[in-house]
Amino acid sequence: MEITFEALREAGIRLPKQVGAAVSIVGALVIGQAATAAGLVSSPMVMVVAITGIASFMIPLFTVGITIRMLRFLS
Repeated sequence: MEITFEALREAGIRLPKQVGAAVSIVGALVIGQAATAAGLVSSPMVMVVAITGIASFMIPLFTVGITIRMLRFLS
């Protein structure tokens, strides 16, 4: 789920502003629902990944944010 979230984040950043926001929101909803319906992940896991992703946007320093993003994959 973390890898999927990071892929959606990168897609949202690299696309034009209006399209990027829509792709991020719709992509997260569709992928989260499909993964839950297929039984690949549980609903609480989707919520934890969403909360973690939203909280990562609150880090003001770019270098610290990158470090924390990398640490999420190691744990």
